[in-house]
Amino acid sequence: MMHSSDAAVREDRPLIRASGIGKRYVSYAHPHHRLLQAFGVHRYAKEFWALQDINLEVWPGETIGIIGCNGAGKSTLLQILCGLIPPTTGALEVNARVAGLLELGAGFNPEFTGLENVYFKAGLLGMTRAQVAELLDTILAFAEIGDFIHQPVKTYSSGMYVRLAFAVAVAVKPEVLVVDEALAVGDIYFQRKCHRRIQELQEAGSTLLLVTHSTDIVERLCDRGIVIDEGRKSYDGPVRGAVTHYMKRLFGTHIRHDDTTQVLAAERVESPERAATSLLALGAEDVLSIRSGYNRDEIRVGNGDALVADAYLVGRSGIPMVSPGQRVEILVKYVCVKSVSRVILGIKVRTVEGELVYSTNSFIERSELLTYDAGSVMVMRWAFQANLLPKQYLLTFGISQFDAQGQTIVALDRRTDVLMLVVQGDTGAAQGVADLCARVDVESTAQKVAGLS
Repeated sequence: MMHSSDAAVREDRPLIRASGIGKRYVSYAHPHHRLLQAFGVHRYAKEFWALQDINLEVWPGETIGIIGCNGAGKSTLLQILCGLIPPTTGALEVNARVAGLLELGAGFNPEFTGLENVYFKAGLLGMTRAQVAELLDTILAFAEIGDFIHQPVKTYSSGMYVRLAFAVAVAVKPEVLVVDEALAVGDIYFQRKCHRRIQELQEAGSTLLLVTHSTDIVERLCDRGIVIDEGRKSYDGPVRGAVTHYMKRLFGTHIRHDDTTQVLAAERVESPERAATSLLALGAEDVLSIRSGYNRDEIRVGNGDALVADAYLVGRSGIPMVSPGQRVEILVKYVCVKSVSRVILGIKVRTVEGELVYSTNSFIERSELLTYDAGSVMVMRWAFQANLLPKQYLLTFGISQFDAQGQTIVALDRRTDVLMLVVQGDTGAAQGVADLCARVDVESTAQKVAGLS
């Protein structure tokens, strides 16, 4: 393995190149089995490959999101890329300064004070004490831990620990910043502060490797996605494809080809008072894909025990269009292929860039779980105020259920970004997503203050 942290970044070669990387761990059922195997008495060791045959190149300016199920090997891969642990097989070439903010505990000595760890961690990243001293005020201001900087970090809360670790990592201006799920322990204020700093690093041309379970963050920040599945790289490419691949792996998928002899009938649903009756009259027909405003790039996952079969914006024909502040009613038809219990029906609104605007479900709104028999067809009416700035949005509909323990949610059918919602109007100079209906009143009188001109 070769590290060249002081080498100048070149555009014609990757900052990191991993070739055939694998990581093997060996475990023994009892401590004395290790000794017995050393003498060749018997083979007791059990091998586990956390990573196998990982090939990866990281180029200047990229922001890469690494996603995968728990235990897939994502954190192990980041530890190897940061030089914290060696690979068992393969070769690693690093041609840049890499700063890693990994799981809680990596990179700090718990017996050292926060201040001592600042110098220690920055020194590992190639900074001299003089350089760290110049950046110290910036680091402490970002971390916001006050006098605790002089206390051993073993006395820190998880939030204080991560704030200091992140402050050091970004202050050294790394060519590559590696961030694991550690940021999830911070409060909302700190998370927003970190995201803003990450965006500043992106604008400055830094390269980022980001591990997170939030597909919204991956779609918003990253331009490339990598999926790690059971220790192997199963996808490497555009972010949208990575999210689709990950969600199908996480929830499963089903493909349903329905008889479309009645699809034209769905387009004739125009009367608001007859809309629900008309949708039910189509029975179990799955016709959402022929609705105006349907997004053929939807992500559809689930086990297929129940389906999201149709959706209709009441009182509208053609592409679903509304005005800012308008009351919106959307009818969504669900079909139960099997008997289902502990059911939750959900809706989500996102921008086309992937930013979450609003999300809710039947359990949040009604504080009850639903039960339906096999063959049931039901229509749910979703009503909300479209207090949104004019632009295009995408709607997600889903039907899920809690498992028997009431802890894990299982997707029956989740159709992400399946239908377009267009809010029409003039944005003026307003920016953002929500329409807060701001009004400005200027006082009609003014008073001069002495000394000002």
